[in-house]
Amino acid sequence: MSVTIPTHYKEQFVDESESLWRGISEFQIKRNPDGTYRPSSGAFKSTDLSVDIASKTTPEKSVRNFAALSGFLAEVPIKLGYPVIEDPVEGNDAHALIKGKIKQGHAREIANASEWVIEPKHPF
Repeated sequence: MSVTIPTHYKEQFVDESESLWRGISEFQIKRNPDGTYRPSSGAFKSTDLSVDIASKTTPEKSVRNFAALSGFLAEVPIKLGYPVIEDPVEGNDAHALIKGKIKQGHAREIANASEWVIEPKHPF
């Protein structure tokens, strides 16, 4: 997979050993047959997916207004061909982007590699 990154962007790549956190909305939570919950692949199917670098924040800051918080290693999207770059924004120095348009199958792989950092609080 080829990802074009603008030449004006100062790239700060995230190491594949870093943990990444993704806020999960209520509609992005699926129930498993055993009654447990998991993030849907739709939570990871995006272009330039927004995540937080775990070592630069806290779960409470990352979950913000989301129903839950999932985590996975940066090596997962990197090995699928998506670079992960630091992208601090005002009020969130931990912000990063998984660059490129994440395909459905790859979104499923990321979802399957995810674990809850903060589990959903409400039944869905």
